[in-house]
Order: sequence, then structure tokens, then C-alpha cells
Amino acid sequence: MLTKFIGISGAKKSGKTTTIEKLVPKLNDLGYKIGTVKIAFKDVTIDVNNEHFDVIRHRKAKPAKTLFKSSIDTTVFINNDLTLRESLRGFGKDLDIVLLEGFKENLVGFPQIVLLNEKGQESKVVDEYTVAISSIPEFSLKSSDMRFVSFDNLTEIVVEKSMPLFPELDCKHCGYDDCNSLIKDIILGKKKVLDCYVLETEISDLLLQVNNKIIPCNPFVRTILKKVIIAVLQSIKIEEDDFSEIDIKILLDKKEREDMK
Repeated sequence: MLTKFIGISGAKKSGKTTTIEKLVPKLNDLGYKIGTVKIAFKDVTIDVNNEHFDVIRHRKAKPAKTLFKSSIDTTVFINNDLTLRESLRGFGKDLDIVLLEGFKENLVGFPQIVLLNEKGQESKVVDEYTVAISSIPEFSLKSSDMRFVSFDNLTEIVVEKSMPLFPELDCKHCGYDDCNSLIKDIILGKKKVLDCYVLETEISDLLLQVNNKIIPCNPFVRTILKKVIIAVLQSIKIEEDDFSEIDIKILLDKKEREDMK
């Protein structure tokens, strides 16, 4: 199953963190393995605390990763400025649903539950990625927008409206010029998630990756590649009783890379 993502957005102090605090236990009770992400709105860095200044010194030495282990926590710092999607692709492994807290400009391309803390605020915080509008009990606001959902029913929205991480390849195999155009129509109910060739490929029986990027393959290409690989393995008579998964890694030399251009 592909990990799914959904944003919790809204104006400052609209209850985004409160909403995540309420949603996680409910989703846990339903059997989902949940991850949460906080996206900062300004340039900040987080180190454990001044008591453990050694961690900051480790990081300033520029290793690829730094791990801090205490008796209650395990914290890994990836000392690299990854994009949000690069970060999420690794973070989301082995999780069912990831809740993303941020402002709408941080969450472009993700379905979002938008929280209100003032009347008539919709025009400022709602956009084409909004799948639901709500308000925490502290504010008890309602909206005439048909996407309004009571706070107590947001768990169902998370389960139904969260989506897998789209590749942002803009490969046009789906018929759209870019991934975000397809996502908008999925939110409107005009298209389905598996209209994305890359996501359909991810759950298929053959996955082709180049430099860790998934390459969309139609069913005919997948069938041909799979049959050729199986035929090669059969011809060299590998002593395995059961083939369940096959990984192939091809390294290209300089001339071969130039020929590919």
C-alpha cells in the first residue's frame, strides 16, 4: 500500500497542531500507522537543547547524518537541504498516513483540511487543494461552503481524502501538462489517483527507477521487461527454489551515459 499524505492548513493560531493532536489517537485506534510533519514558516534549525551542545558541534562538522540517542528519544538529523518531497519520500516509508502541518503555500500539491478561526476567512485560506473546511471546538465556526465538515468528522476525511506522494515528474503520460493539474482534478472527483502512470507503476509488479526516480511504464512495456528478465534468469539456471522479488542495478560508464543523451 502506498503511504498517503494530507495537509492540515489554515491561518496562524487556527488550531492546526491541536487538530493533529486530536486526529492521531483516533487514527491509531483505527489501526493506521501515522506520521506527523511540521513545516516551519521561516528559516529555523532545531538542535536538541543547549544542554547537548555537542550535537550542534557534530552537525557543524558537516557529516551526512547525525544521530542523537537518549534514554527516551532517538533523533536523526539529516544534514542536507532536501526538498519537502525528497524528505517525505524517505520519512513516509512503512507509514500508512502522514499528517502535514503548514500554511497553504507550503502544501501546494497536497490535499488539505483547512481550519478557520475567523468568520468570512475562506477567501484567504481556501484554494483548489482544499478537500475539507473545519474549525476546532474553541472557535466553533461554521461555513456555508459545501466542503465544511464538523471537527468530530475529520478522521473520516483524512482516511478518504489523503493521497499518495505524487512524483512531480510532469511526464504528461496522464494527459495533463503537470502533476498538480491532475491532483486538482482528483480532488474535484474528475480523475482517480491511479490515473497517474507513476503511482500505478509503483503498485504494479514491475518498477523501473533511474537515479532513484520512478520511470512510468505502460502495461505493455512492463510485460515485455518482466518476460525478458525472467527468461534471462531461467537461462542461467539460478539455484533458487522460489523467485518472489528481483532487483537489477545497472551502472553506466561515461561513454554509455553520453550515448543516452
